[in-house]
Amino acid sequence: MGVNHPGGIIKNLVAIIMAGVLGIYGLIVAIIISGGVSNPMNGGNTYSQFTGWAHMSAGLCCGFSCLAAGFATGVAGEYGIKCTGLRAELNHAKNMRSMMGMGGAASAAEVVDEGDAGKLYIGSVTILSFSGAIGLYGFIVALIITSSDYYPCDY
Repeated sequence: MGVNHPGGIIKNLVAIIMAGVLGIYGLIVAIIISGGVSNPMNGGNTYSQFTGWAHMSAGLCCGFSCLAAGFATGVAGEYGIKCTGLRAELNHAKNMRSMMGMGGAASAAEVVDEGDAGKLYIGSVTILSFSGAIGLYGFIVALIITSSDYYPCDY
């Protein structure tokens, strides 16, 4: 794709950027959870079992949903990149064939005109945004879990 169509390289970075956003969701949840952990005071523990299980479930919720979103983003990104590149090359080959039929000099240079490959790209980005929404939903649920009431240990 990058050899025959270097103009399409920037378009193909969308899937990589969206996968990086999923990692940032996990980092934000980890920072929020670490802010909720408290030090023992006067020899007693102030971090209750309820808060511990809530923090664990928030981390697992965000982690597993981002794992599923990352898998979906990888599959959708791979096939989106392949299909867009192949479609651009096919349109380029059609244009070269029609130019050769008219007696023009045709070269096997890089793909300049994508033709209707942009339509495939728009569909691919739409699918990528929906696959990234899976991770966003898990991130929102993790924020809701970690923002629940704080239950300190009572002795």
